[in-house]
Amino acid sequence: MDDAVFFKILKDPNYWISGELEDKLIQQISMSVDISAILYHLGTETLITSAFDLLPLDDSRIDIREMIQRIPILINRLTRTAYLNIKFLTENHVQFVFNYHLQFKEKWYDAVFFQGMLNGLSVLFELKSFSIRMTKTKLFGIHMAHKELGDEIQFGADSNEYEMEWKDDQLQLSRSRLTKDDITNRHRVMIASRTDAELEEISIVDVKDVVGKSRELAIENRDLEAAVEVLKSFKQELEKKQKSIAKDLKLAKNIQKGLIPEIIPDWNGIQFWTGFYPMQEVSGDYYDYFPLSSDRLGVSVCDVSGHGVPAAFITALSKLLFSNYKHSKPSDTFKNINRDLLDLVKQQGYTTCVYVLIHNDYKVVYSIAGHPRPILYKHKTKKAESLDGEGTFLGMFPDAGETYKDYSIQMEPGDKIFLYTDGVTEAENDQGEAFGEERLIDEIQKVGNLSIQDSIEKILAKHKEFTVGTDPMDDITLLGFQLSPRLPEFNEYKGKGDQALRSNDYKTAVKEFEKAYSILPRELETQLSFGRALAYSGELDRAISLLETYNKFKTNHFLSHSVLGYCYYKQGNYEKAEIEWKKAHSINDSNLSILYNLAKVYEKLSDRKKMKDTIERMRRIESTYKHILPLEKKWTSTLDG
Repeated sequence: MDDAVFFKILKDPNYWISGELEDKLIQQISMSVDISAILYHLGTETLITSAFDLLPLDDSRIDIREMIQRIPILINRLTRTAYLNIKFLTENHVQFVFNYHLQFKEKWYDAVFFQGMLNGLSVLFELKSFSIRMTKTKLFGIHMAHKELGDEIQFGADSNEYEMEWKDDQLQLSRSRLTKDDITNRHRVMIASRTDAELEEISIVDVKDVVGKSRELAIENRDLEAAVEVLKSFKQELEKKQKSIAKDLKLAKNIQKGLIPEIIPDWNGIQFWTGFYPMQEVSGDYYDYFPLSSDRLGVSVCDVSGHGVPAAFITALSKLLFSNYKHSKPSDTFKNINRDLLDLVKQQGYTTCVYVLIHNDYKVVYSIAGHPRPILYKHKTKKAESLDGEGTFLGMFPDAGETYKDYSIQMEPGDKIFLYTDGVTEAENDQGEAFGEERLIDEIQKVGNLSIQDSIEKILAKHKEFTVGTDPMDDITLLGFQLSPRLPEFNEYKGKGDQALRSNDYKTAVKEFEKAYSILPRELETQLSFGRALAYSGELDRAISLLETYNKFKTNHFLSHSVLGYCYYKQGNYEKAEIEWKKAHSINDSNLSILYNLAKVYEKLSDRKKMKDTIERMRRIESTYKHILPLEKKWTSTLDG
């Protein structure tokens, strides 16, 4: 810009510049900063400061409608590029049609500036309820960030139109020769009158004050917009962190899901069932079972202090530690776990626990570490009672080992034992009353004649009914096991099934195992034998369903995957047969029959490379194996073909 022009603009507010220079100035500035809000506010100030000159010279009062009729006069004073037409759609609804002279083009900043002028009307006449919006423009877009132009603008229209609507307006303005403070401002002072009911309120309006307040409001708005942007950035950052936390929690949940067994299988006539309801994504409650040998099974229920990921971490440690220590006395196991938790967790968390060892003669030995005592239901007496036991929790006190003791009871057919966390008994109803141990014992007695699965589900249904309308305060775990009252029948059917299976009498084996299975459906040895009998008798679909259920217990039994592979192979599903036989091979990699079966699968799949590799593995294990040579001949003929 020419220096002389620049200094004239600075010194003379009435200096007239060309539209071309104005466009260059605004485009240059807007390249580095968003000036739309400034232009909008400038339009507001222009209307307020120019309103005095639009008032009648005879000091008569006008309302907002008459002031609107005079705005075209102001537009003509401000610009030579456009003119304004006004149309009242209703008494309080006006349409402004903004037309450019033929030699001039529409500018986006004019649109913002004029809407700011309309906002000046609302400020001057103190409108409380109003709306200002652009409805049409010849422009094909408004390149600015101001969002108050309108939500539904018709771009590329044949005119530039705005609409303004308002509700109550009682203010009227007139010229005044009064002065408020400064004699130099007398031409900027107006009289405002407001009629309310039968009273008329008159006040002095100093344009300088109005402009000052308007600027303060604009600054506050900019500060507010800046604060909103900061809050938006905080919100986005928070959402990112929440997504990250949710992802971590989901991962922790999946890991914990792999640590906590979904179902405990039946063992030696003992049936298990568990109700497990975490309060959050991951739980501080934990239960598990540990096959210590063929004649003993360990079962634990723990409650870690706190919730969320830290508690889940300690549950993972607990599983590892219980798996490491396989003592004949639960108290000895507790002593070792307490010592290791102190070393690993550094007294930053602790766990309560009850740990039981079930012997094959149905003697149950248990120890307690700060946990609710087990409840025994006696089938003969139809009564339930809380068992003896005490001891401090694990992972907090170095001398806690002295408090752990062993207690024992003898189970009889039909007896049940329930292990639970305090989330069951401490849960409250909407009156603040706790469920309590006595109510739990009473509910256990009511379901005495039901199976252990039905017992657990009925008790938890009553518990849910009791706490309806309240939020859970803790994780809930209820684990029960029962010595089947039909154990003699089960042993008889299973014995007959085993004998028939050894004799290759598969139909009889299926018949006997089915009876045994109906009594103890989660007894793993029976499940596997039943699955084998079904497979070899040709009932492939039933065998597959049973063996897939068996494999969910993660027993990693070579035979279950082997028989399942056989079923898929007989059905012609060679891909699934390959998967199961590869699992069997990973468990027992020296078994030649599995490798032979894999080679047959690769022959069916026409995979010569895998077939050759499998034959070579068979040769490395036993070079004289009788099936190698026929397979090699088939592989060679396939290659030749």
